[in-house]
Amino acid sequence: MFTQPIASIVVYIHFKITSLLNHLHTIGSAKNKFDLTAFQLIGDQYDGVFFVYDLDDRKFIYLNEAFEPVWKRRVDEVMEHPASLLDSIHPEDRDHVVKNYEKLQAERLKLRMQFRVVWPYTTDRWIRLKVYPLAQNGQTSWVAGMAEDDSSRMKNIFNMQKINARKDSMLEILSHDLRGPIGIVQGLAAAIEEDLPKSDVSQSQRHLQIIQQICQRNIDLIRDLVHQEFLESSEVELSRERLDLVWEINKVIAQYRNAQESLSKVFELTSSQEQVYCKIDSMKFMQVINNLISNAIKFTPDGGIIRIHVEKKRSEVLITVRDNGIGIPEKHHPYLFDKFTEARRPGLKGEESVGLGRSIIKNIVEMHKGKIWFKSEVNKGSSFFIQLPI
Repeated sequence: MFTQPIASIVVYIHFKITSLLNHLHTIGSAKNKFDLTAFQLIGDQYDGVFFVYDLDDRKFIYLNEAFEPVWKRRVDEVMEHPASLLDSIHPEDRDHVVKNYEKLQAERLKLRMQFRVVWPYTTDRWIRLKVYPLAQNGQTSWVAGMAEDDSSRMKNIFNMQKINARKDSMLEILSHDLRGPIGIVQGLAAAIEEDLPKSDVSQSQRHLQIIQQICQRNIDLIRDLVHQEFLESSEVELSRERLDLVWEINKVIAQYRNAQESLSKVFELTSSQEQVYCKIDSMKFMQVINNLISNAIKFTPDGGIIRIHVEKKRSEVLITVRDNGIGIPEKHHPYLFDKFTEARRPGLKGEESVGLGRSIIKNIVEMHKGKIWFKSEVNKGSSFFIQLPI
């Protein structure tokens, strides 16, 4: 019966700690040094990791006991050898942590970041870190911070991303894999009806008309499901996380490869590096990738190849989605990313378009502080490029 009050107290303490650290940099003392007593009182009651660090001397001034269960390292060991903490950082995240530490040393401003630590004999743990500068007479040599085990939240996010990526790609596959055969059935029924004598108002003719109506309703339903899902998900605010783009895109491509035979296309994914990390909202950004692949499927003949390449450069990532389809006529180039653009046209198998897709993906890319553009030549294919900051 005490669960709710205790939870409220924990939330209150966390709020008070954050508020205190946000404002402490404006407070100085006569001795030009902070009194550690207040920090110790806070840290001893906080259930997450709480610390005070001296940037000039590169050592911890205070580190609470909650550090040990989160990091699986002893407090006295880290207090004596703080640089040894780097050995606990996951190899893929080590460069990310070092760069942020160097930035903190140079700018001495508020910092937030996520990274993984390696636990012995178990899975890696995600850590969410917040660091606050403590200014003294206009100078900042100390910082205080909080670190929490963020593994449960990240696991939930990854699960949602996996489900969402599967849903998006399956919706796109359904829109092509189902709509095509249904359209064929509709066309055959219309052809048979056309062959019947005009004067014949038989039960067979009525059945053929019912078949055509059912086919059309299902084609419209599939189209509306895909378009409505894309529109609704694009309206939600971004929730960006530091993620491996290669791994994220590979999850999407895997769904298309599973349907490769029925789609009659070949899907390829290449990358300049095994992992390429970038801050993205996976659910939204994979909508962009799905839409570009979907359009490539529409305008690439059977047997065509759709290639996705991820290139890591010094301060940016370049993603290329290329096909060897029919290309985009030059007269449509200036309007391709407009809403309800006149550049919209049916796919090679009659797939409809409302002309909204590319305007939405442009918006999502720009929300990620990125850029999107394309090159296309009739009968030679199209290439779409997305540039994102690292």
